[in-house]
Amino acid sequence: MKRMILAVVVMLTVSILAKELISFFGFSGFEKWQLQSGVIGLVAAGIGGFIARTRFVPVALLVQAVAWLVVLYILRSIGNGQSSYAAIAWFNTAAMAVSFSLVALGAYLGQRLSARDTRAPAAV
Repeated sequence: MKRMILAVVVMLTVSILAKELISFFGFSGFEKWQLQSGVIGLVAAGIGGFIARTRFVPVALLVQAVAWLVVLYILRSIGNGQSSYAAIAWFNTAAMAVSFSLVALGAYLGQRLSARDTRAPAAV
């Protein structure tokens, strides 16, 4: 349980730091393909999956879903409620699909990397 909580905290921290660094340095060239949140999610979930070791994919997807719900709420608030949540979600469908897919892949790969036994075999 402690590993899972630490994995979620690290995943969120890496996501926030990566987005802030991208904003600070002005790297926005790959945003036009809506890959930024997906790539950040891939890396953050990979690190989280590595820390958690097992059963992190559903947790990472839940964290990503909550993050998207917050984003949708903020976008609707910016527009003073003129657009529906469904319309905002429809507009962001590609980014959401990419980010959910890459978060799941990152969490899975992180788990697999941590499960690899890198120790040398025992001598007989």
